[in-house]
Amino acid sequence: MRSESAATVITVYSVWDESGYFRVGLDLYSWTRRSTAKTNRKITCGFDVVLFFIEKHFFIGGIFMKKLLSIILAVTMFAAAFSVISVSAEETDSTVSVKVVNNTYSKENGAPWSGVLFSAAVTLNDGDSMESVIERAVSENDYSFTVSEYGYISEINGLSEYAYNGNGGWMATLNNWFTSDGTGAYTVANGGLQAGDDIVMMYTCAWGADVGSLYGDFNTTLSEDEFGFRGSYISESTTQEFFVSEKYDYTIEINAPEDMISFFAVPTNKNYQARVYKNEYQPEVNGADYRGGKNVPVKDGDVVYIGVGNPAWPTMNSWAGTADESVYTFKIKYVPLMGDLNGNGKLDIDDVTILQRSFAEFDELSAEQTAIADINGDTAVDILDATAIQRVIAEFEV
Repeated sequence: MRSESAATVITVYSVWDESGYFRVGLDLYSWTRRSTAKTNRKITCGFDVVLFFIEKHFFIGGIFMKKLLSIILAVTMFAAAFSVISVSAEETDSTVSVKVVNNTYSKENGAPWSGVLFSAAVTLNDGDSMESVIERAVSENDYSFTVSEYGYISEINGLSEYAYNGNGGWMATLNNWFTSDGTGAYTVANGGLQAGDDIVMMYTCAWGADVGSLYGDFNTTLSEDEFGFRGSYISESTTQEFFVSEKYDYTIEINAPEDMISFFAVPTNKNYQARVYKNEYQPEVNGADYRGGKNVPVKDGDVVYIGVGNPAWPTMNSWAGTADESVYTFKIKYVPLMGDLNGNGKLDIDDVTILQRSFAEFDELSAEQTAIADINGDTAVDILDATAIQRVIAEFEV
């Protein structure tokens, strides 16, 4: 990201041969790595300062000046790349997410509060159930709650069941599914509640119909409004808007050979479950799915299946008959990113280094690298492509 406050000091050497001034760039790069390794400091390069310096002193045309411009920008990017990266070991996730929300009863109509009351990560204990986690989350966030004589939560922070009308109350989803049993039935001990699960406690004014719990309805599609997916290397050409609930086959392009994608598989009718599988649809095999659609490792050629409403899965609507399940397929296709010469799914300073070294004849581009190196589309692989990559990295161009 462009810095508005940091300063950058650039020393320009009068080195007139091609390998020489490239050597200067590598020497400065090596010095930057040694300096940051010794001091463990974060040095942010000021790209505004660099460009002003270049424009004032060197933007005078010619092959040498174009290459010198590229070297200066490369050194700047080297310093930035190695100064902002911090590596920390991920802690093992032993929490569940709990959110309490009222989007159906407005304050204008008399509700004591509306919107999201809180969203919190709650540590999961061996003896926990979905019910105990909800109660602990509410209590730890200093909100009141009342448990009815029948064992369910009937009030949170002053908002009680039947407050708006005789059809109101609190309902809960587990990974976007309105559970077919009470919240106390889903425990850590029986595997019904697991680390990484998402619980949403929501207020309804219409026996659940206003929050997606549709009794007697056989719709097993995914919600167009709520469906989505997230990964580190999903191509910009693959947008979330391509999803239509009545279309069942899709392609997701990724710009790296592998990615980790999480799917927000939200049924239109949340009385039905949605489950995510990879490469083989196995609805009859317990535990074969990626729970909650999270962290699905994918590569080129993989296929992700999302099933909704399989007849063998539990649902509150089973009393009304059996629904026909819906199955969606998402084919994974690897599409190299133009300019991504090291194949890590993004444009970074290593791609610039690969180009620079090929120009100085230290290394040779492979056929695949040559095919994607012409990022500016002028049919030539030259220093202008390196500069174009640098400008994308610096967010001067997107």
